[in-house]
Amino acid sequence: MSDVDTIEAKIGSHAPGFRLPSTNGGEIALSDFRGRKNVVLFFVREFV
Repeated sequence: MSDVDTIEAKIGSHAPGFRLPSTNGGEIALSDFRGRKNVVLFFVREFV
């Protein structure tokens, strides 16, 4: 297991900015979706 930075989330606060690899080979930032009504994040822990 690796060290992970943690940030306390509070109801009504903005999520911290981050970038992740996209399925098309680029990157997507959470800020790319600012102003949209809903954003769903799906994290896959591991594939076997």
